[in-house]
Amino acid sequence: MQTHGGSHSNLDGYELFRRAIVEHDDEAWAEGAARYRAMLISWAGRCSASATILERGDEIADIAFARAWSALTPERFADIPNIGALLAYMRTCVTSAVIDCARNALLHERLSQALEGEDAISPEDEVIDRLTRQELWQIAIAEARCEQERVVLVEGFVYGLRSATILMRHPTIFDGVAQVYTAKRNLVERLKRNPDLGRLYDEW
Repeated sequence: MQTHGGSHSNLDGYELFRRAIVEHDDEAWAEGAARYRAMLISWAGRCSASATILERGDEIADIAFARAWSALTPERFADIPNIGALLAYMRTCVTSAVIDCARNALLHERLSQALEGEDAISPEDEVIDRLTRQELWQIAIAEARCEQERVVLVEGFVYGLRSATILMRHPTIFDGVAQVYTAKRNLVERLKRNPDLGRLYDEW
């Protein structure tokens, strides 16, 4: 993004994001994100699914902002008439981020139980008896298509590290926390489509 001179603190929220998205003004985006960050964190805490995830409200806010930045082209922004509509879209991004993290947490719990050999509660006991930990690991690692996804699989799903911690541990592999979430999301979506794991989900 380009950087424009001058202060943005006197601009209203809609104009801030218009400059950020339409004019590619990174200072306007930074000011808008800072101004509405607390609101997004508050929304994240109100989502019922947030009780099941490891990510904090500030991490969810970062994911939501990253999604909005990726999705809102100048053409799409032209269809958003005011700050109210824009914030409604941001709230949708927050809800989607929480739901995705909740799904990741569920998969994390199931993979961790199998890979770490923890005692699983019924009916998982019967599933793990039929599919050994080695077989489950082979399925999971085979779905990891790149180094980023392999790191996320081991450190995110097995060891339960937060995305921000993974980024700190591997700054040469990930450019930012959004890239960690992208690798995690891509891996999870591929695992959910795996027919062998699909049969496990049916039995679970």
